[in-house]
Amino acid sequence: MLKKTYFGFFILLFIYLIIPIPTSIMVFPPLPQSAKSTLSGDTVQIPNVTAYFSDHYRTFTTDYYSNSFQEKSNLLFPPIKLNHPPEYAFVAIKKHTDSTYLEEYLYPLKSSLYVNGFEPFYEDGTAKFLGSVKLVEGTGAYYTKATLRYYESPLWARLITGLGIMLSIYLLWQLGKRIFKYG
Repeated sequence: MLKKTYFGFFILLFIYLIIPIPTSIMVFPPLPQSAKSTLSGDTVQIPNVTAYFSDHYRTFTTDYYSNSFQEKSNLLFPPIKLNHPPEYAFVAIKKHTDSTYLEEYLYPLKSSLYVNGFEPFYEDGTAKFLGSVKLVEGTGAYYTKATLRYYESPLWARLITGLGIMLSIYLLWQLGKRIFKYG
């Protein structure tokens, strides 16, 4: 019975690891009613980074990209949501990233999508910070900016990690059997 469970878990893990995942940030749709950022660092200078200026606040933006990430990842269950302190945007997104929130959507052993938001105004239009100004892109002025960064793990790395996990489980099981046999 235990061997069948182990083998079943191994098959499910293998299937999970080989299901195709997005290969680039460009696979994700732009934020509705937004302007794509043309600022340095938001286009092609840093791989898998893109940004949008809009009037959408955190709830709309994060729900939109969480649903998009699940859809593009071809999985039936939603990604794990992790909240990070805004200061972590310097590491996760890029240096000199303004941030009021940073959320990560994660499929373990596969990929992560970071959604960073900068909201210098509250939803009612009052300023959050002294000297807050609207964000200007092209001919429009916006209340928020969302910056996304996507991290993908290559298939070979996922498979090696999966095999390592399964081998570790097997070896720990064998060790446990020996301990209880002689213990």
